Amino acid sequence: MIAPLLAAAAFAALFTFPEWSGGLESARYMTTILRDMLVFAVFALSLDLLVGRAGLPSLGHAAFFGSGAYAAAIAAQSLRTDEIFVTLGAAMLTAAALALVIGLLSVRASGIFFLMLTLAFAQMVFAVAFQWTDVTGGSNGFAGVPRPTIFGLDTSAPEAMYRLVVVVFGLVALLVWWISRSHYGRALVGIRENERRMRALGYHARSLKLSVFVLAGALAGVAGALSAWSFGFVAPNDVGMGRSIEAFVMVLIGGGPLHRPRPVVGHPVLAGRAGGGVRDLRARCAPGDRGLGPRHGRAGARMTIAGAVALAAMGLRRDFGGIHALDGVDLSVQAGERRAVIGPNGAGKTTLFNILTGELAPTAGTVRLCDRDVTGVGTSDLARL
Repeated sequence: MIAPLLAAAAFAALFTFPEWSGGLESARYMTTILRDMLVFAVFALSLDLLVGRAGLPSLGHAAFFGSGAYAAAIAAQSLRTDEIFVTLGAAMLTAAALALVIGLLSVRASGIFFLMLTLAFAQMVFAVAFQWTDVTGGSNGFAGVPRPTIFGLDTSAPEAMYRLVVVVFGLVALLVWWISRSHYGRALVGIRENERRMRALGYHARSLKLSVFVLAGALAGVAGALSAWSFGFVAPNDVGMGRSIEAFVMVLIGGGPLHRPRPVVGHPVLAGRAGGGVRDLRARCAPGDRGLGPRHGRAGARMTIAGAVALAAMGLRRDFGGIHALDGVDLSVQAGERRAVIGPNGAGKTTLFNILTGELAPTAGTVRLCDRDVTGVGTSDLARL
């Protein structure tokens, strides 16, 4: 109860800063500096969703910040409007669309490879902003960006622009805080800590990473629009690598996510999705009674599936270049039966397990689960069957 009260008091202090600091000699300067700090705080919060929650270290986040700034400026000029819902909407949509394209090509990678891909794509966006002189102004930048109006209310005055930035910052901070405490946020933490385990629990890790990448891009576009309105100017440096590094350092110095997970990371997610293992497999393979098992009060369920083949692999082969890790492997496991695969190092035990669980697709052969062909089905889809 204390934390929300403190947050509300801090927001009220920020919102009324021009009034209670009016007696200071440098009040106008302090208001401007605080406004700029909050603009970049929104930018840092958007990157925190990637780095702090999903564990996706991006060095290209400025591409969305700058694209949002350019979109807000160009929309205001070309449409001859300063309505915030038009210019801010253009910034968010442009940044989200760019994040979707870059994300589709980047989230397949991880670690240093993801970081370098995002940096490379951001440099491409920088080259476009620098050389497309007719639209972006090139190296001269885009000047004369008008400040928005909200239902006819003008924000051209410094105090009005400051309050707009404070309100947007509060909304973005509240959104990030809510995401961090939601099931979605906990799933992102689980992917950050152990992506393979989350796939085994039925989560589409790549889809979740793409969704948070697009969301973070849209929020960075909001920060870019605020920057364009505050400074009245957009430069290619807003899309450059230096801006991305600044945001990355802000997140690192800031100390990580707003809501740090418990020591057992992802526990609420794992506890909610973990099933009964062999017991669930018995229930799924019950002939004519799919989905009903002992946990639903069917006392004779185990007897009805005696002898039923739950898992079967036929003629499995997996090649890694010229190496045949598996060649002609057959396996049959009846419902309720436990099998052990024993062999020396390099015999292909892990490869066989990865094929059966959907981590790898076989070069040849088939895998059947309860008389259903699941050859090549991904781990998350297999867990949802």
